[in-house]
Amino acid sequence: MSSIHFPSSATTYVQLRGSDTVMSLIQPIAFQYMTEFPKIATPVTGGGTSSGYKCVLDGTTDIGMASGGMNYEIRKWAEKKNLKIKSTEIAFDALAVFVHPSNEAKNLSLEELREIMVGSVTDWKEFNLPPGPIQVYTQNPNRGSYEAWRSVVLEDKLSVTLRAKVMDGKDIVTAIVNDPRGIGFSSPFNLVNVPVKTLSINEFLPTPANIQKGNYPIRRSLSLITPPKVKPAVQEFLDYCTDPKKGQAIIRNLGLVPTQAE
Repeated sequence: MSSIHFPSSATTYVQLRGSDTVMSLIQPIAFQYMTEFPKIATPVTGGGTSSGYKCVLDGTTDIGMASGGMNYEIRKWAEKKNLKIKSTEIAFDALAVFVHPSNEAKNLSLEELREIMVGSVTDWKEFNLPPGPIQVYTQNPNRGSYEAWRSVVLEDKLSVTLRAKVMDGKDIVTAIVNDPRGIGFSSPFNLVNVPVKTLSINEFLPTPANIQKGNYPIRRSLSLITPPKVKPAVQEFLDYCTDPKKGQAIIRNLGLVPTQAE
């Protein structure tokens, strides 16, 4: 549940549900929005990207939050029901690859990362590093982060090694803090002030500048999902999120990459 207190004067509600990654940047936007427009309440709930898509498609939320594409099952269900959606990009994010701080690795090529994730390479000695079995951590396939990862790293056709441990993004961070041989991925947003080491991929770290320029290869869009036609209050909130001086400024201050220039 959201920790935001709704204005007592609210007469209209715009509900958001979905990606926990997107929720972390929507919450401060929603707080500022309700401060400026006290007649509007914007309850924000997580649950994952798949939940965001599903709740928009079945009409149980106004706006879905998505950090990746629609998974296969939901896409087929929507096609069968002839249901359409509209996607509004609000930020660009990356999936950072990270290891324990004691790991001597600094950079992996995208191909080397792929070999680790599918299990073709299973020991750190293959990269001229101190020997030890590589423990892969991956995210739940129902999460938007996994869909974005699958598209770039697994080329939409490969599968993560069966030896991988499946966890949510924040749990992967906690696990690798305690696992010197682990490797995983998560939003850089989850790595702030956490004792892990972020690796460069193809010699580029997931900095805002590298994400903006497209230099860092594992980039994804953070989006708000709606039906093609929405009520005015929903459109006004979407417009606020994409306003360079409003929602986009908040996203920029959070250290993420907005889609609109200042």
